[in-house]
Amino acid sequence: MSSEGMQQILAGLSRFIGAQRLYTLDLPQDEGIGEDWAVERWQGWEALSGGFEWWIDVLSVDAHRSLEAFLGRRATLATRLADGGRALRSGLVREAQCLGSEGGLARYRLCLVPWTWLLSQGRHSRVYQDKTVGQIVEAVFAAYAPLAAWQWSEEAGPFLAAARARSYCVQYRETDAAFVDRLLAEEGLGWRVEEAQDAPGGHRMVLFAQSGQSPQEASDAAYGATRFHRSDTTEDSDTVQGFGAVRRIASTELTVLSGDYKGLQTQVANVPLGQGGESAARLEVYDPVGLYAFADRTEAERYAGLLAQARASERTLWLGRGTVRTFRSGTWFALTGAPQAEADAPAEALLVAVQHAGVNNLPKSIGEAVSARFGAAPQVPLRDLPGASDAAWEAVLARAERVGYANSFVAVPRDQAWRPVLHDGTGARLNPRPTAPGYQTAIVVGPDGATQAQGTHELHCDALGRLRVKFHFQQAGGDAESNHSCWLRVAQRYAGPGVGTQFLPRIGQEVLVAFLDGDIDRPLIVGALYNGQGDAGVLATPGAGTQDADGAAYAQASDHGPSAQANRAGGHAPAWHGMSQDAAGHRNAAALVGIKSKEFGGGGHNRLVFDDSDRQLRLQLATTQAATQLNLGHLIHQADNYRGSFRGEGFELRTDQWGAVRAQAGLWISAYDINGETPAGETIAATALLTQASQLGEVLSKVAGTHQTAKLAAHEGVIKANQSGLIGDQPPLRALLTSAKTTVGGEAFDDALDQAPQRKSDAGQGKVPHSGDALLGLAAPAGIGYIAGQSLQWAAGETLTLASGASTNAAIAKDLRIHTGQAIGWLANAVEGASAGNDPALSLVAANGKLEFEAQHDRFELQSRDQLKIVSANAEVELAAGKTVHLATAGGASLTIEGGDIVINCPGTITVHAAKKSFVGPAQLSYPLPVYPNAELEPIAFGLKLLDIPGAHGIAPTGQAWDIVIVDGQAGQPGRNGGVNALVFAKEHWEETLFSGTIGGDGKIELDEAQQQQLHQRAASSAGRVWLVSGLTAMPLTPTRWSTSPEQHNAKRILDALNFAGDGRGMDALREDFLGEMAAHDADTASLFKRKPEVDV
Repeated sequence: MSSEGMQQILAGLSRFIGAQRLYTLDLPQDEGIGEDWAVERWQGWEALSGGFEWWIDVLSVDAHRSLEAFLGRRATLATRLADGGRALRSGLVREAQCLGSEGGLARYRLCLVPWTWLLSQGRHSRVYQDKTVGQIVEAVFAAYAPLAAWQWSEEAGPFLAAARARSYCVQYRETDAAFVDRLLAEEGLGWRVEEAQDAPGGHRMVLFAQSGQSPQEASDAAYGATRFHRSDTTEDSDTVQGFGAVRRIASTELTVLSGDYKGLQTQVANVPLGQGGESAARLEVYDPVGLYAFADRTEAERYAGLLAQARASERTLWLGRGTVRTFRSGTWFALTGAPQAEADAPAEALLVAVQHAGVNNLPKSIGEAVSARFGAAPQVPLRDLPGASDAAWEAVLARAERVGYANSFVAVPRDQAWRPVLHDGTGARLNPRPTAPGYQTAIVVGPDGATQAQGTHELHCDALGRLRVKFHFQQAGGDAESNHSCWLRVAQRYAGPGVGTQFLPRIGQEVLVAFLDGDIDRPLIVGALYNGQGDAGVLATPGAGTQDADGAAYAQASDHGPSAQANRAGGHAPAWHGMSQDAAGHRNAAALVGIKSKEFGGGGHNRLVFDDSDRQLRLQLATTQAATQLNLGHLIHQADNYRGSFRGEGFELRTDQWGAVRAQAGLWISAYDINGETPAGETIAATALLTQASQLGEVLSKVAGTHQTAKLAAHEGVIKANQSGLIGDQPPLRALLTSAKTTVGGEAFDDALDQAPQRKSDAGQGKVPHSGDALLGLAAPAGIGYIAGQSLQWAAGETLTLASGASTNAAIAKDLRIHTGQAIGWLANAVEGASAGNDPALSLVAANGKLEFEAQHDRFELQSRDQLKIVSANAEVELAAGKTVHLATAGGASLTIEGGDIVINCPGTITVHAAKKSFVGPAQLSYPLPVYPNAELEPIAFGLKLLDIPGAHGIAPTGQAWDIVIVDGQAGQPGRNGGVNALVFAKEHWEETLFSGTIGGDGKIELDEAQQQQLHQRAASSAGRVWLVSGLTAMPLTPTRWSTSPEQHNAKRILDALNFAGDGRGMDALREDFLGEMAAHDADTASLFKRKPEVDV
């Protein structure tokens, strides 16, 4: 174009800039900008919960304006209305383009957006806990001051009050716009943009809950309605030229579901969508929205209703086009004069989205000249509207060219609630949260987000075993809630009702976190990770350098001293590793696996180690507490990662403190070999030895009876013949053998428990050995040694039998004392073929000191079938008697010394050989005889009182029958829960009834002295099987001292003064009541196991 032509365009444009025009663009921060440019045309779109985007082309006589100066500035597009007023559209300049320039003329394009567009430029990762949606949105918007301007509509407050605060809400690698939009959509909240000249950007965001309460469209309010009429420059008001419905097949019902592991329940809500008639297909939207989305059914129905409203908004739409210059999304209008083709046309419609096109009223010559110089303006990127097409938009543009402005719009009936709908890869959803990209790692934290444990407080969890963690994307600082997560469940390898594995990572440990359904708001700990570097090995080599491993620290380990267990790089290094395989180091080729824990606040630990070293397999269960260990297989020393010196093969159970092995049903310890098919409880070898012992006892007991000495009670029976405490109709040895040979069925455990007390020894298919009673057996083919550094005590409540196939020897360095309450029977050389040769069959020798035989309260008989020889080698042989000394032979000769007389009887000859014979006068001499003590056993009194409740307020069940009985072995076993076996009350399980009677008025059980002595003996010989049964009460009878001696009484007073009391947590109720009564009786205290004031003693 010639210079002269350009000058004409500039002159014409300058004249137009100063004249009346349809559109003007104001930038308040730039004084006088309207004096050198004019709006050529503009296009754009706006939508509810979407903001707006307006592209404005301007012509300027200044071709040298800085594009950078436009960005971020407030700009207002003013539209002159038919009545002379102005409609304002304010926004921030997001983009500025220079579409062409020549001479002094330039064409610029500016893009205006609301301040909410800034939210799309901010991307964050952060955590909100126990915040409402309103609080979260306010916190996000606050970061965009001072440009951010927003307000909540009046109805939004009560609407949000019905929604719970969000216990845990995460924004992860998500723009602030996407984050806010999805939160608002989940709660059914929408937003629109309204003009606000007092706001920094000239507009504000209004968040609403009820779309029907949106403001009326400005022109509609001014004229009372909006006409359906043709468009013409001669019209007094803007009109709508097209208005029609869009209908589509949609779902007929909506179902949402959410489960909650804490309540073990599922919340389901179903809402009909009202689409189609009776013949319409059933199209259900079934949406499992994830765990614990709803607190209850009411809340589920609320959110299902919101989603149903959102879907209804998409299903029923109205499309239109017109020339109403004031149309803005989020306002409503009433259309009049429309054709009646649509019977369900709404009386009032809410504008959901609008597309605008405006062309300024430039002189035709200027427009043609600009087009000829710069060409047509580039296309503007517009958002597609539902049902829109290129042809329809071209028609809108053509109308704007003719009349200056045109639009197309989408509307919904005003009385139909409009809710925003977000779409993800699966379509419209209630909560389309961002999918978590795989797993993440995090650090377990303590209270207030601390990543370091304090003292012994190494574990921070709630009652459900859940933990809090800090993700790496969470920034340091800030409030305490944003520095950690919600309570996270911890996945275990096995979890069931009161069963499973249990591992809770501790404060500072790094864990692996997964997300249920890929939902960033539903984290779950699935494992723990090592993140440290051990104190040896290969150091870091920056710059791709090389370096040999440092093994010096490994060589410092010993059997009881680990080395290289520190952590050079921080974090947590593995407990066992294979960095030192050589013999000079840890001798560990990464062969150790297992579990190792750590003492709270200390250095101790527990461990289960599996050692898979070749030909050195080993398993260790150990704790550093008292160095207690169970070692199996190849036995070595182990100091953490160090595999120490060899210690043997087999197994070892050891501790530095006290140990116990308990088996309620019995225990066999055997050194006999068995094959792989032998049952675990096989006792063939042991029962063979018991059979020999029983037979030996039978033989020797018969021989003892033949030789008129005491028989073996182990064979004959105790208390009564053929009776023992183990089995009522068998003597002890035979009863032990019977119980040891018991077999039970191997298919059902409960059946086996019932069969064991029957003590049957049936063999056959499916039978397995099982002792009939709680026996402890030791058996070995080569021998058993009992060795004690100090004392070795053997105590038996019934009989103690020592039986050997050959000799039994007792080698005693000092004294041998045998005390018995009844007889002692010694029988030697009683079995044929057991002659000792020339050695004495029974020899009692005192190498030094006296040898005394006394019968302190009865006769003393010394008999011999053959020769009886009494010799004193170096002193006298004295015979003395308190009454008579009588010496006699079978031939009739005798010598009797009685009183003061000596009588000699001799059927034959009396021969006296003496060198001298003297018979002098009488003399009286006394001979001192021994005096023997008369010891008596301490009397034992039976005292038992039955009351309905223990203590002084109990009432005796007067007249109620009682029985003291001996029950069989089956009833004597504890009940299933460790309590009284119900079989005790069944009389068919009573082997013997010792005493019976009725309860007196004072509740006492009366027994005479003989009955008390018998009860004491039977309770000792049949321990655990003597019971008192009365009504619904049963209790075992065990001899126990009630009243203490003065020494014990004083000791208890001292302990009581020092606040000493036993630990009664493991007592049954009967024992606790008993001790409470005894304490009240002997220690003068009214209660047990309660702290009392300290006193001085």
